[in-house]
Amino acid sequence: MKDILIAFVHVFAMMAPWLVFGFLMAGIIAVWIPRNWVNRVMGGSSGFRGILRAVAIGVPLPICSCGVLPIAAGLRKHGAGKGPTAALLISTPQTGIDSIHATYALLGPVFAVARPVAAALTGIVGGTVVAAVGGEDAEATAVADDSAGAKGLKAIFWQAYRRLLGSVAKPLAVGLAISALVTVFVPDNFFADTFHGNDWIAMPVMALVGFPMYVCSTASIPIAASLIAKGISPGAAFVFLMVGPAMNAMSLTTVAALVGRKAAAAYVAVIVAGAILCGIAINLVPNALSVSAAVSATGHSLSPVHWASALFLAVMMVYNIVRPMQMGHHSCTRH
Repeated sequence: MKDILIAFVHVFAMMAPWLVFGFLMAGIIAVWIPRNWVNRVMGGSSGFRGILRAVAIGVPLPICSCGVLPIAAGLRKHGAGKGPTAALLISTPQTGIDSIHATYALLGPVFAVARPVAAALTGIVGGTVVAAVGGEDAEATAVADDSAGAKGLKAIFWQAYRRLLGSVAKPLAVGLAISALVTVFVPDNFFADTFHGNDWIAMPVMALVGFPMYVCSTASIPIAASLIAKGISPGAAFVFLMVGPAMNAMSLTTVAALVGRKAAAAYVAVIVAGAILCGIAINLVPNALSVSAAVSATGHSLSPVHWASALFLAVMMVYNIVRPMQMGHHSCTRH
């Protein structure tokens, strides 16, 4: 139990600055960006063009899977359609300007080019499938703008850390708990050592490994390089590079809340299938890999910024989870 709690706190602190920043950006979007602009650019009626715009915005952004969640939640509540929301969620965390440079330095030019291309393709396909399966509706556009006319810091804070964080606080907590359990009970390098040399098993397994983990696009690079050093093929490592940042237990629970369970299942299927197909393609490229001999998986060092962000985020999450319960209890006692 102690190990699980330590893992929970470590993962939470590691992701906290990105979440705090992401919710702040979402609050700014909610207050400052006109609702009709979001509807026009990324609304359900924007169709395939809205999905393309979401991918064009998402691919270069240096934001991880946890950081993009509040931004997507804010856009969804502000009028974005399910398809563009899914496209943004899929394409953004897989890559970014920062991770492209790091990928080139550690894994070579083929990987550096393949990552943004794969992120764009899976974002387009995923957004299209989610829109078809989940169906576009007017739910997001029907949400009242509680901060109409209020453009100050107070309105931004309320939108970011009360309205938007409150809407995803419970799924975030559930996903964190699952990530902590995986961190504790899955040994390091277990899968690389077990499935060495068998790509048809290794690729789906790498997808399964990446799914419950929390790892950003940049942090996944040394992990993938160490897996290659243990005998995993470049293609299988590429599967991990895609699935690890694009999907984790925390983000999936939140995605289901944003676009619905059926659409979330389609979202997962597109990412996994796309990752395996891209992995197969990578293995067909001669001399696809260029790995530095000094590369090894490294742990995340936690700075005072991580701990301060974690404390603030924990307080706000507890407040958002407990306060509605208290309000509901008082309401019952009055009646």
